[in-house]
Amino acid sequence: MARFLAIDWDETECRYVVATLQNEKIAVRNAGIIPIDDDEFDSTLPALATALYSLNKEEKIGSCPLLISLGRNDIEWHQQKLPPCKETEIPLLLKNQVLREISGSTEADPLDYLVLESSSEGHRVLALMISQTSRKSLTRTFRSLGYPPARMGFRAGNVAELILHNPALLDGEAAMPRLVVNIVGNDVDLIIFAAQRIAAIRSFRLPAEHQQKNLADEIERTMTIGLEGDDPVPIQHVVMFGDETETELSKYLSQSGLAVQCLNPFALPNVSTEKSINDPEKFAPLIGSLLIQSQKIKPVIDFLNPKEAPKPPDYTRPALLALALLVVVCIGLYFWNHSVLRNMEKELETIKEKHQKVANEINQLTPSWKVLEQTWYWETQNVVWLDVLRDLSEVLPSDTDLVVEKMTLTTGLPNNAQVAGSIAIAGIVRDLSVLIKLQGDLHSSRRYWMQAPTSSPNPAGGGYPVRFSATIYRLR
Repeated sequence: MARFLAIDWDETECRYVVATLQNEKIAVRNAGIIPIDDDEFDSTLPALATALYSLNKEEKIGSCPLLISLGRNDIEWHQQKLPPCKETEIPLLLKNQVLREISGSTEADPLDYLVLESSSEGHRVLALMISQTSRKSLTRTFRSLGYPPARMGFRAGNVAELILHNPALLDGEAAMPRLVVNIVGNDVDLIIFAAQRIAAIRSFRLPAEHQQKNLADEIERTMTIGLEGDDPVPIQHVVMFGDETETELSKYLSQSGLAVQCLNPFALPNVSTEKSINDPEKFAPLIGSLLIQSQKIKPVIDFLNPKEAPKPPDYTRPALLALALLVVVCIGLYFWNHSVLRNMEKELETIKEKHQKVANEINQLTPSWKVLEQTWYWETQNVVWLDVLRDLSEVLPSDTDLVVEKMTLTTGLPNNAQVAGSIAIAGIVRDLSVLIKLQGDLHSSRRYWMQAPTSSPNPAGGGYPVRFSATIYRLR
């Protein structure tokens, strides 16, 4: 169970109700009135704080959330007409209009409102404002006493919600126009309901004398010309609060042909109390605030959480989350790519090792292959090299003219089918004419052909002054 303290006040007294709330039921533990003597204080707030301190000390209420109902004198009250607009645009338009009309008001001052009527021509709105300084002072003072404010509404609004959320209490049809009269001391709230909504609100103070007559005149004027210059609403029912005892006002209204209904706020459904309460009509706003709190309904007016224009979407958090997600994804991709790269490097190393093994095997087999290839060439040329050596020995000059120092025998040329083999010779010669004669002798045999020899001086000199090299081809 949650325990709450609901209060409202004027210059002479503070009214309070202590109740526990559970399952939309209100169990009133204590209710009463504390006199306020502000003669020794500069303002009402210190006197109110002193009265609450005495209450807490005497009744031992203890710390609990506070529901505040502000009176007419604590609020700047303005009725405005706005052009056609969306409901989400009303707070901004209303704020700009009120700031122009109320001197000394600032952007920081809490502004709440109640839409009384909406049509194609615009909106009729009741704007309520308190100063930021007053809200901070009230919040700070009550919190220091152990009563942190949970809601800061206004008295007439709490009375209206008491009726709005209990339509079954009303005699006759709930949608019929009604005038609700709430009297607290010298302050009066007149609330007109039409089609189960608030159509108009007026709060004023009665003179000290002839209050009942003056109030009756105000009610009659309200039903004749309407509130705040609005068109009058055809009202046949008047709702008042009290213990159902007939008063001078109720007699006067009944004589005027109006149906008068009297409601005891402590006798409402879901409201229970341990003892009878004197002057129950004074506590209707407080029971209304407790009722809204128990049903967890957003109040029509709350200066702690006033209606505001929707704030532009803040993309900072989604952007940070997206950035963090991107960083996580990038880090994940980096490590994934790093692992893939390491695996590929390992595979590459394995392939290189296999390639090196194969290359080593190929290198080991290459000499054998070349020998086999040359052997195959030698075999396929069908050249009898002993015969070639014999033929050469017959045509070569004597050793007095030419000395062969080196002779190399190879197979034929792959790109020349006429050549069966080649003999490369190098040595020293007495004179170049000897080589020319050798070339002529080989060509005349038609089985050999000799390229033009190359020659160079022999450094050793002597009987062989010329060194030479030449290639002789064995023809098929």
